[in-house]
Amino acid sequence: MAGYLRTYAEHFDLPVETGVGVHRLTRQGCGFLALTSSGPVRARHVVVATGPFHRPRLPAPHRELDPEVRQLHSSDYRRPADVPSGTVLVVGGGNSAAQLAVELCDAGRQVTIASPGRLWYLPESILWVSMYWWIYLTGVLNADREAPISRYIQRRGDAIVGIQLRDLVRDGRVRLLAHRVVGAHGHHVVLADRSAVRVTSVLWCTGFRPDTSWIDIAGATDEEGVPVQDAGESPVPGLHWMGLPWQTRLNSSLIDGVDRDARATARRITAATANRG
Repeated sequence: MAGYLRTYAEHFDLPVETGVGVHRLTRQGCGFLALTSSGPVRARHVVVATGPFHRPRLPAPHRELDPEVRQLHSSDYRRPADVPSGTVLVVGGGNSAAQLAVELCDAGRQVTIASPGRLWYLPESILWVSMYWWIYLTGVLNADREAPISRYIQRRGDAIVGIQLRDLVRDGRVRLLAHRVVGAHGHHVVLADRSAVRVTSVLWCTGFRPDTSWIDIAGATDEEGVPVQDAGESPVPGLHWMGLPWQTRLNSSLIDGVDRDARATARRITAATANRG
């Protein structure tokens, strides 16, 4: 992939600057001013394509646990030795939570998973062909975000690819609690059903949030720093977003799906430029 991108830039003679950080983006007249590590850059249009996975998302209850409880976000986990022996609570209902729960169970930890809802599973392959290929073949990846299948996935959350965790739960080797974490005190984590789980350690597989703190433009983001946009189009004229989850489809934040959104953004910019004469 890196080689392809390098060849693409060379073929079209694109002025790509590497190793340059953008510290601040502001409005300037009818356009924008970006303050970068190599100097200021001015433009009438800006496409923010930095992705959504910058800062670990840690629920508020993590602050209420006793300091003796070992806490890790999935981004900081490297190996089972990072987690002490005893009961580990894996918080989350996605593939990271499932895969790390399986690894920790295999390493001899007593694993409990707290998921915000019931988990659903897909096999890694069907007829020896990757499940990802089947999802692509059936059109699920490219279905519009408002399509019935897309609404179903958004409502249920991502499927767990692989059935290893399902088997461990069935065999009683991993405990699954289908309740959201709502609080904590001391060595206990409190769930939505008001039950409490005593823990030695907690592995937070709770995803990430975007870092938009460098964007100093009113209306570009909400109070939580989440981009305000519809299909990548910002209410701020000339500002565009790329690579956000469910921007237009399931794969909008994946490398194989960003091309369609990129074409739509390019058309908007071209039309706006033409209208200016």
